[in-house]
Amino acid sequence: MKIAIVNSQIVFPDKNKVIENGSLLIENGLITRIDKVKYRYDYSVDMLIDAEEGYLIPGLINHHSHGFTLGPLFPNGAKPISFEFIFRNLNRHLIQGTTTLLNLDGFATFEEVEIIKKLHPMNIKMATSYTPLNVKAAMLVDGFGIKQIHKKISLEEIIQRGAVALGEIGGGGILGGGSASYLYLPKAIEEKIGKRITTEQSNNLKIAVLGKSIDPSFTDREKIKIALKEAELEEQISIEEAISIVMDSVYSSVEVARNGIREAAKMSVKYNIPMIAHNAAASKEVIFEVAKKLGPKLIAGHSNHMSYTEQEMIDTAKELKKYGVIIDILSGDSFKAKQLMTSGQFDATLQMIEEGLVDLISTDFMGGNWDSILQVLEAAVIQKKISLPQAIALATSNVVKAIPGISPNGGIIEEGKVADVVILNNKQISKVKHVFINGIPVILDGIIKIPKPHWIW
Repeated sequence: MKIAIVNSQIVFPDKNKVIENGSLLIENGLITRIDKVKYRYDYSVDMLIDAEEGYLIPGLINHHSHGFTLGPLFPNGAKPISFEFIFRNLNRHLIQGTTTLLNLDGFATFEEVEIIKKLHPMNIKMATSYTPLNVKAAMLVDGFGIKQIHKKISLEEIIQRGAVALGEIGGGGILGGGSASYLYLPKAIEEKIGKRITTEQSNNLKIAVLGKSIDPSFTDREKIKIALKEAELEEQISIEEAISIVMDSVYSSVEVARNGIREAAKMSVKYNIPMIAHNAAASKEVIFEVAKKLGPKLIAGHSNHMSYTEQEMIDTAKELKKYGVIIDILSGDSFKAKQLMTSGQFDATLQMIEEGLVDLISTDFMGGNWDSILQVLEAAVIQKKISLPQAIALATSNVVKAIPGISPNGGIIEEGKVADVVILNNKQISKVKHVFINGIPVILDGIIKIPKPHWIW
């Protein structure tokens, strides 16, 4: 298939430059010609796209997300989600300009990932969490999605079959983070008294018992009393019962998970493979410990995690960069859901970008309510925290440098490279107009052009 894209502003993230009047030719899935002319007509093409002065960028490479393949969900090995939700999540990423996703549900088998790859055009790569302690931590807190077939898999085997990173090592479910607040603790309380509390109420109770660093020595009985009253639970759950519920549903796996980070760091060195680790208040100490050994092999995931204060985000990133660690931020949920990330934390995220502390950006999951990567980058560009090409690099060329196996022939606009390209609105870069994967149009004028498998209708 031969496609010409004309009247575009071509962004070169690896070179920090933009061609304001550019045209590009795609043939058989590859970029074959780049011209510094506004209109280049080749009447032998199968498709001619007028970008209408929109920005032409490499497809985004999202290296940290969940919920788009078969197999256990999250680093806590929860039950798989349905095909319907898998395809919903994949299409949502697609509409947001992503053409490559790295699955950080690290207990999926090679076959479970391959099935979805055959049914959807998204470039899907796999990471793995298959180390003994990470499996053990998952089984302690959840593990209902981990079956016998998963327990038989070895780390070496999954790496040989295509895993491009270790990850997510640690995670909210096994380190007392976000999913403990919005999933496990509310579920435990509901099972005990038949009442579901909100994420905020759950988080307040969790912190009253364990502190932000998820440590039982921080237990504050007065704060527990206040948290129970705010959740209207004081008549149903005693302070002692609250402590017991939190310890069982949140803390049971935490120490094992921290040792799991240490174990995975050794495997990162042994197999010479990057490690994407859960960087949050609960894991901060062990992250610094392994940072000294791994340097740039360590990707400190979501370094703007909601368990950090605004200043802690910045200070932690600065310290980790001294060891050469790759700093990743999450896009958060400040634009729509506004449940997990505060406005102050979003402002601190933009400050991190402005100070040059950020190497990569990804969505994570955010309870299924993640903001698009481009929304965050748009805000950073508008507020002049970073140039447009530098912003796009955080989700394209920088990702390929940090994780070489994720898209060896992608992440940049260059002749001979794969034609995973996206065209953005020239006035609002968070608005995606067209998406091409391997030179095939999958979104045109904002409309998805791929069919759903028949059983999802």
